[in-house]
Amino acid sequence: MHFIGIFSNHSEFEMIKQNIIKIVKRKDLEIIHISSKNIENMKNIIFETIVLCNQEKMNHVQKNILNIICSNCMFIIVNADVFCNTEIISNKKTNCISYGLNQKSTITISSIQEDKAILSIQRNIRNLQQKVIEMGEISIDLEQYKRNNIENLLAIFTVYLIYGQEID
Repeated sequence: MHFIGIFSNHSEFEMIKQNIIKIVKRKDLEIIHISSKNIENMKNIIFETIVLCNQEKMNHVQKNILNIICSNCMFIIVNADVFCNTEIISNKKTNCISYGLNQKSTITISSIQEDKAILSIQRNIRNLQQKVIEMGEISIDLEQYKRNNIENLLAIFTVYLIYGQEID
């Protein structure tokens, strides 16, 4: 079982989770919502991947727990537009993948039209099987994802790149 923690508000979590399930098509994923309210209950779970979508106000204890959780992960997927000034502790085995609308993110959008967006992979990344996913672009049909904002789509497709198979 692969444990994926998503640090976001509840409505974002539900949309991200449903879309990950839809496109990744794996039955061995356990997707768990993490927020500042429940983070203390998460400290004993070993997450393989943490997705940091939005930043909530956290006290010192909560920040420490988040860092402990992140330090044990194989993948940290971080919204670089939101967490740009936050220090996240990881270990040498952790693959940190940034996403966002800024030019320095590993995963970003290179162009957007009314019905499609072009997701840009700006640096090579390794997936769960340690296969290299090379720099390139993926076309996303926005009609399928109307209720998601662009940053959530970037998070969804970053998880897809790590855990998924071929795009339909």
